[in-house]
Amino acid sequence: MKEPKVAVVIPAKNAEKTLEKAFISVLNQKTYEQIEICIAVAPSEDSTLDVAKKIELNHENVTLVENPSGKTPTGLNLAIKNTQAPVVVRLDAHAELEEKYVSTALETLKKTGAANVGGRQNPVGTTPFEKAVGVAISSRFGAGDARFRTGGKAGEVDTVYLGVFERSAIENVGLFDESLVRNQDAELNWRLRETGEKIWFEPELVASYKPRSTLKELAKQYYEYGKWRRHVVGTHPRSIKLRQLVPPLNALVFFLGLVLGFFWMPLFGFPALYIAGTVCVTTAKSKTAKNFLYLLIIFPTMHFSWAAGFLKGVKN
Repeated sequence: MKEPKVAVVIPAKNAEKTLEKAFISVLNQKTYEQIEICIAVAPSEDSTLDVAKKIELNHENVTLVENPSGKTPTGLNLAIKNTQAPVVVRLDAHAELEEKYVSTALETLKKTGAANVGGRQNPVGTTPFEKAVGVAISSRFGAGDARFRTGGKAGEVDTVYLGVFERSAIENVGLFDESLVRNQDAELNWRLRETGEKIWFEPELVASYKPRSTLKELAKQYYEYGKWRRHVVGTHPRSIKLRQLVPPLNALVFFLGLVLGFFWMPLFGFPALYIAGTVCVTTAKSKTAKNFLYLLIIFPTMHFSWAAGFLKGVKN
């Protein structure tokens, strides 16, 4: 019996250096002959569109659509609507699937009855800074205890990295929310779970991910994460997790401690405690002096950028 046909959907923006690698990772899947691929290209500052056109020209099972909105959830929905397969694999243009990813996902969908299965995000940096970011986002101190970041045993979770979906399930809830810029995956998984569907984490599913290359890019990324998480919480209040309250509470306590400490010195203890904790974790995670210095900056950048975005929220 043949495996079900699979649709791989790839939103792409400013990805001229990584899109082809993402595509090749799909070619390396054992189920390639049963896969259709749709790339949704957003307006880019590089030659992403040219790369996508070349891929489409050389592979008959590839379709290219343009995504003038530039937003990831819109691109995902365009790609999904331009494919037919009953199983949808969500892939980013800056990520790569490990071999057997698709076949393992199909087995897991069948075994668990889940609507969406996903696995571990494996940050793969090429520069010392990117490698340090990879260490930070894979640690509980850096990005919380989500299993897709830190690993763990297979089982039901609230969300996963990327994801392999039953088309019928995501069509039933209306696909991705196109009003969002970030957090579209967690928001979709929330709606799936609200209808009684399961989201399943399978540690054998691994997809690599290219971390941000500069501190400015990282700060912007985490600011956007926090801002759009606040928006999702406003729409779905019960979706909030305790781990998501830690960064904004920490930021408020940190800066209040700095200011009010001048009036009552013991309050300086709160920012001092955070700094000491950061130094301890950085020391434990660092392999070189350069790595230590990077992490000493990266951890607070992630924490306070996410907190600033969450506290500010999205202006309507």
